[in-house]
Amino acid sequence: PPAGVRILMDTMTPEEKVGQLFLITFVGSDTSETSQIYDLIHRYHIGGVVMLSSNDNFAPAPETISQTNELIRSLQKQNWDLSVNPPPDPLTGKIQKSTYVPLLVGIAQEGNGPPTDEIFSGLTPLPSEMAIGATWNTDYAEEVGEVRGRELSALGFNLFLGPSLD
Repeated sequence: PPAGVRILMDTMTPEEKVGQLFLITFVGSDTSETSQIYDLIHRYHIGGVVMLSSNDNFAPAPETISQTNELIRSLQKQNWDLSVNPPPDPLTGKIQKSTYVPLLVGIAQEGNGPPTDEIFSGLTPLPSEMAIGATWNTDYAEEVGEVRGRELSALGFNLFLGPSLD
């Protein structure tokens, strides 16, 4: 791995290294100290999350976009706060440092609405990969990819799951 990655890995505890291997889903949009996702970030140092409409991670329209952006910001802030101000270990009471690694925040948003999309309102309606492929026009694929990437990135997503190769 690159030198920067090696240096970062050398500062991580074994628990943090293991936690980075996990990309999880969670239910709802609550990120308070009593939520499951808060616990997974703070105690288990997860590497990232995948957001799903079936897990109620997205608010209904018209709040979908603003709530999604706020949820992702809250998750990343919790992860940052953990590295800056780590809580004491519940068993020993000792403060344990935490290495900051931004969370991967993933989504499958392949176009054409349900079931291949997770966000159903507030984004530019785009055709599915199959529809684009049927045109045999690579310029369309590039244009759709740029729009999809720009919009998802603006919301805070940094991991795109897709397209499905089935």
